[in-house]
Amino acid sequence: MEWDAHTLKVLELDYVRQEWARRAETPFGRECALQRTPSCDEALVTLRLQETDDAVRLLQREPPPPLRAPETRPAVQKAEKGGILSPEELLGVQKLLHAARLYKSHLLPRAERYPRLAVHAERLHTLSQLEKQIAQCIAPSGEVLDSASERLAQLRRDQQRLHKRITEELHRLIHSLRDALQEPHYTIRSGRYCLPVRSDSRGRVKGIVHDASASGATLFIEPEPLVELGNRLRELQSAEQEEIEAILYGLSRAVEAEAAKLRETIDALAQLDAIIAAGRLALDWDCTMPQLNTQGEWKLRGARHPIIARAVVKPIDIELGRDWLGVLITGPNTGGKTVSLKTLGLLTLMSLLGLHIPAKDGSRVAIPNGIFADIGDEQSLQQSLSTFSGHMRHIIRYLQQAGRFSLVLLDELGAGTDPTEGAALARAILQTLLEREARVVATTHYGELKAFAYHHPRLINAAMEFDLETLQPTYRLLMGVPGASHAIEIARRLGLPERVAQRASESLGAQEVRFSEMIQDLDRARRAAEQAETEWRAKLAELAQREARLNEERATLEAEKRMLRQRMQQEAEAYLERVRAEAEQILRQLRQASRESKHTAQLREQLTTLIDQARATQRVEPADTPTSSAPVAWQVGMRVRVRSLNQIGTLAELPDGTHAQVYLGKVRMPVAVSDIEPLETPAPTPARVKRPRPAQPVPLELDLHGLRVEEAQPLLEKYLDDAILAGYDTVRILHGKGTGALRQMVWDYLKRHPQVRDRYHPPNTEGGEGATVVVFKKR
Repeated sequence: MEWDAHTLKVLELDYVRQEWARRAETPFGRECALQRTPSCDEALVTLRLQETDDAVRLLQREPPPPLRAPETRPAVQKAEKGGILSPEELLGVQKLLHAARLYKSHLLPRAERYPRLAVHAERLHTLSQLEKQIAQCIAPSGEVLDSASERLAQLRRDQQRLHKRITEELHRLIHSLRDALQEPHYTIRSGRYCLPVRSDSRGRVKGIVHDASASGATLFIEPEPLVELGNRLRELQSAEQEEIEAILYGLSRAVEAEAAKLRETIDALAQLDAIIAAGRLALDWDCTMPQLNTQGEWKLRGARHPIIARAVVKPIDIELGRDWLGVLITGPNTGGKTVSLKTLGLLTLMSLLGLHIPAKDGSRVAIPNGIFADIGDEQSLQQSLSTFSGHMRHIIRYLQQAGRFSLVLLDELGAGTDPTEGAALARAILQTLLEREARVVATTHYGELKAFAYHHPRLINAAMEFDLETLQPTYRLLMGVPGASHAIEIARRLGLPERVAQRASESLGAQEVRFSEMIQDLDRARRAAEQAETEWRAKLAELAQREARLNEERATLEAEKRMLRQRMQQEAEAYLERVRAEAEQILRQLRQASRESKHTAQLREQLTTLIDQARATQRVEPADTPTSSAPVAWQVGMRVRVRSLNQIGTLAELPDGTHAQVYLGKVRMPVAVSDIEPLETPAPTPARVKRPRPAQPVPLELDLHGLRVEEAQPLLEKYLDDAILAGYDTVRILHGKGTGALRQMVWDYLKRHPQVRDRYHPPNTEGGEGATVVVFKKR
């Protein structure tokens, strides 16, 4: 569609285009940025925004190489017409191909991450043969190289030899004719080697006079012995120039043969340059990608006008098109009403160009059916205030063109004429646009329009906030409340005599005074509500921080509790191993004893003590087998296992309540019923499969201090396997701080380990960054 030129001018789209083009690196990239027009095609706008998003991510993560490509389109056109390109033009083509090759090799391997940029990169033709051919013939300085052809190299070698002969002859003549020369050196006149001969010594030097000094005292004579050599040098130079022209002609024809691919490459580079320039603009202006819609809905959050300096501009929030079709903004002069209009219009145009907008993430922008803006620049952003007739000419045109989903921005609607007629005219214009379902944002000072907006179902009041205490605008846009102009208060602050201000207040009608007081009361109530909300949110944030801190402390305590439990379990297992070893030694001695004696009685007493100690220790150790509440049918002679000793025996006598007699080999001894389990009676539930445990107790910490990375990694791998087999939930790795290489190896290995759920550094009191706590997955 064709965009309204006046609208584009007053919204200052050219400023954005110029800033965009300034960030491009090539002349054709800048031209692409300047010539791009806003689009109403949803698919095209979406593609443009996604391209810019790809560019932003590329610049942040994997910046492309500099795009040093000069303007080459005239050279390609010249070659297509059969012209001979100069060395400089051929160098431009070579630089273009070099840039295309670099960009293509940078973008295509990353096509999955930047698919929209890869589409343009695929259109780049590297033409390596042509690039190599030009580089072989033309030096970066623009000189045609000897390597361009064997004949050129031979001609230049012949010239060098001839030049050497000429200079040798000149030095001989200078030496022999020193008295006849004005100065003892030679010079070049008209491309010929000459000697500066005094005019009174003309007869002593035979040759051709090519020049004379202004005074006539010096004649520049080419000596007769050098005439033939000079002629031969001229012939070689002419042949050299002919060979250079032949080389340039051949290169020009090679460019002509690839002209179509070169044009496509230039176009693709122009698109890429413009897109990446849009990415630079988005980063420089801290922009985000807007969410598009075709339902005529705008929701800008933290929107900033890009022309105003970041340190000065006040972000605004504005909604339009969902719950209401129009917004009527009121407030004092210099309060930011016009800037709000321009911000909405300019950010919409930026979105339609495919540029990201200076607003918070999540902002929504509609694709409008045209944008129409009539803005009188009272803030001197660019223009002076238009006359009433000028305003009306634009508005009449907009009423003829605007329709559903059009965005219409009207500044000081109805101003510049009689207030009563102006307000009536403004109401009629607003009513007409709203009936057409256009989206309208207008500014005004008329109190009648505030009441009109209050009662209209599709129109909402908005106000530019004004601090009644300081009599200063805050530039915040407040949706849903009407604003006051505060003209009398501002005039007082600027020095208006109090008597005059008092008369002005008394001249206001009673209804106007009540209306103004109502607005002020609403403003005070709103401020109080905002203050209460701010305090409430601060308390919520404090509670959330406390909750997070308590959760962190609880998690730390749970981790410490698990580690303590594991340490106790490890110590208990180690103790049980020692007890069992001692018990087995005692049992061996008892089995080897041939008869009862005082010594065997002492051994039995020691064994009973060990069993009691083992049972006490087992209270901190998780049971290896599930217990059953079903009664056991004990039978003499049945095989049983003594849990505390992990020994298999035979039941010698039925239990008498708490103890039973059990044979362990030839040794008969009393054992608590709770410490034995039958082996011949099947368990009521399937036996749980036990994990194999390491042969030795596994410590809760692994100390890697002083080890190199290649020494530490095998120890870390084995230790984690042993800890998992031991059933630990968490362990700790001590690696120290040092250079960080050991810690990096530990973290990289834990990141890849399939059984590791989490890893973190403990508090500084427990090692800080010199240690790592490992949390295993639940099993």
